[in-house]
Amino acid sequence: MLEYQNVVGGRLKLKGKALDVKDGGVKKKKKYQHEKSSQTESDKNRDEENPHLDYDHLTPAERRYMKQKQKIDMQKIAKVANKSHKDRMQDFNQYLAKLSDHYDVPKVGPG
Repeated sequence: MLEYQNVVGGRLKLKGKALDVKDGGVKKKKKYQHEKSSQTESDKNRDEENPHLDYDHLTPAERRYMKQKQKIDMQKIAKVANKSHKDRMQDFNQYLAKLSDHYDVPKVGPG
């Protein structure tokens, strides 16, 4: 019990300014927030109709880059979509067979 005689009781005191702590409670929603949310929904619908509205501020070089990037992405997606799961597993096993046995990764596949 002698170890605990020098302990100061009470809550911790922070140096500097006291923290501005607000009481928690239920916050009431304002009417204007509801109106803003309906406006944002209409903006989202408009964006879905024409997704290229953000390209207006881009330079011609940036537009070409974005188009090329989209084209390459579509080609990659088409390439992946054409392969079945079995084909992907065969390719992966061939890749693992070419690796050195240092890591010794077992082959993946059914069975």
